Amino acid sequence: MAMDDNESCGSRAMEPSSPKQSRLQRQKLQAFNEVLTRLQDLNLDEVNLPGFEDQLWLHFNRLPARYASDVNVERAEDVLTHKRLLQLAEDPANRPAFDVRLVQVHPTYNGISINSVDVDSTVKDECASIHPPPTFGSSPSLQAFENHDNNAHVNDGENDVNSTSRTTRPMHEITFSTIDKPKLLAQLTCIVSEIGLNIEEAHVFSTADGFSLDVFVVDGWPYQETGLLKGELQKGIMRSKEQPQHSVASLNEQGQTVSESVSNCVKIPTDGTDDWEIDIRLLKFENRVASGSFGVLYKGTYCSQEVAIKVLKPEQLNMDMLKEFSQEVFIMRKIRHKNVVQFIGACTRSPNLCIVTEFMSRGSIYNFLHKQKGAFKLPTLLKAAADVSKGMNYLHQNKIIHRDLKTANLLMDEHGVIEHRPYDHKADVFSFGIVLWELLTGEIPYACLTPLQAAIGVVQQGLRPTIPEHAHPKLVELLQKCWQQDPTQRPDFSEILDILQHLTKEAGDDGKDKHKDKSIGVF
Repeated sequence: MAMDDNESCGSRAMEPSSPKQSRLQRQKLQAFNEVLTRLQDLNLDEVNLPGFEDQLWLHFNRLPARYASDVNVERAEDVLTHKRLLQLAEDPANRPAFDVRLVQVHPTYNGISINSVDVDSTVKDECASIHPPPTFGSSPSLQAFENHDNNAHVNDGENDVNSTSRTTRPMHEITFSTIDKPKLLAQLTCIVSEIGLNIEEAHVFSTADGFSLDVFVVDGWPYQETGLLKGELQKGIMRSKEQPQHSVASLNEQGQTVSESVSNCVKIPTDGTDDWEIDIRLLKFENRVASGSFGVLYKGTYCSQEVAIKVLKPEQLNMDMLKEFSQEVFIMRKIRHKNVVQFIGACTRSPNLCIVTEFMSRGSIYNFLHKQKGAFKLPTLLKAAADVSKGMNYLHQNKIIHRDLKTANLLMDEHGVIEHRPYDHKADVFSFGIVLWELLTGEIPYACLTPLQAAIGVVQQGLRPTIPEHAHPKLVELLQKCWQQDPTQRPDFSEILDILQHLTKEAGDDGKDKHKDKSIGVF
């Protein structure tokens, strides 16, 4: 999980280094003071202990500034719960520490929470709370999206004050705390979904010292049975801890079979028709291109050929990662298409696990759009989109689902072209729609939301990026088809490719730019 705007634990009077930090520091201090005052008014025993004020400030200071800006200071006692859970999580035996409570979720009225002072008091009276509100409420950024959507459909009666969308609903708020690590969100959301809960809102925070605080507002559980929900969550946590660690068999240097949790050699399924094992000594590493949670991407050479080398971080290795690595190699070695980045080979002997592919000299579309501030004119945009469609159509014809289609995985060669619910190939079509929108606008989709908030908005509320008014009508129509809420109504990539090719003929050669010869490959 990404960390943002963390300050190191220290004095409340520390000097900010920039105007933004100054604003964030004031915001954090204001929230701290309001929470402290409310806790003192409650006269709780914990508040009267020596050093409590300093401990509370350390709690605020170890969390990102977003925590202070989002927390409902009227629910000051929830801050104590967060502080307690983070303390419990310091003991590995308690991880993940969690708490469940019943909350009353208020709707928004014209995109504004009914708790806001700007909403008419009669509306508030009609939606009186039976239970306390969530700790963080709905994301202001997500409410802004909802408000835009409401305005767009004002004639459909969706904003009627008697609409059922204004009905308050009792839900449960689940708060987890544990050590921060890769794929933690996937593990926690899996536990939640396995017992039939739907995540309606989520707030995710990483502390400065390596822990996480993850808050989910969920429905799908009878509100009278909070105790039973706690029991089911505990069972789900135990099941996740008790999953068997399958060993990987390999041969040692003497040719004897050995079995270990992370073996010296990852077994890759093979049919004996090709040879893709690379001797690490033949790889020459040059500059580092990118780094992620699980690996580092380098530019290098292999037998004098420029290549990209994706190296897994040894300290992050576990059985799940080894399975993913094995599956990726198994699939990539079978793929041969000019619009899919070419697989060169792989090293499967620990600790030098890596995948080697052709090197796309101009980097990713993401970097071109958002770091180099590049832009595509319509003919080049259509060619790029068509290249992506060709690569994706090839994958789908071979029954391969990409699962991670995004501009960061669309790579340009030296000529400048683009080569928890059941997830099927139509999810790739939705992702393609997001990529097409990004090519069209040059903007980052859902930039003001966390990835989890954006995902929840898409699934639960039909959230979609705003299509520019100047967009070609047929591009608008294609985007809307790709974003259909019902996946079965989305087109296949063969149909998408036909649409793009027809549109390319209509667009002609007008507006060609210097990137017209670029080729793009899906990675």
